[in-house]
Amino acid sequence: MIQGFSVYRRNLGHWDVSSREHGRLFRLRGGPGQWDVIDERVGKGQNSTLMSFKEQSAAMAYICAELMHELLTVEGQTPEVMESWNIDWTRQHDPFAPKPT
Repeated sequence: MIQGFSVYRRNLGHWDVSSREHGRLFRLRGGPGQWDVIDERVGKGQNSTLMSFKEQSAAMAYICAELMHELLTVEGQTPEVMESWNIDWTRQHDPFAPKPT
């Protein structure tokens, strides 16, 4: 999780998401019907991930979900743990399972 981030509009169809500690984290480029998100976080390799979205709001929702993810449990509640092989098995054997992106 990034402690704080900002979204800057450089010009039409050209947005940057950055933080003081880490510099630019994501680039958002495009226009109606085609928005490309380029992940530039440290450790990912510059331009390592390019994802396309039809809507700008969907692209920003993805970026915010990546940066704001918190793995939380409620005090007094026992967390449930799932084996990772179960997720891969489901993708391979269930025709209605989510497809990897």
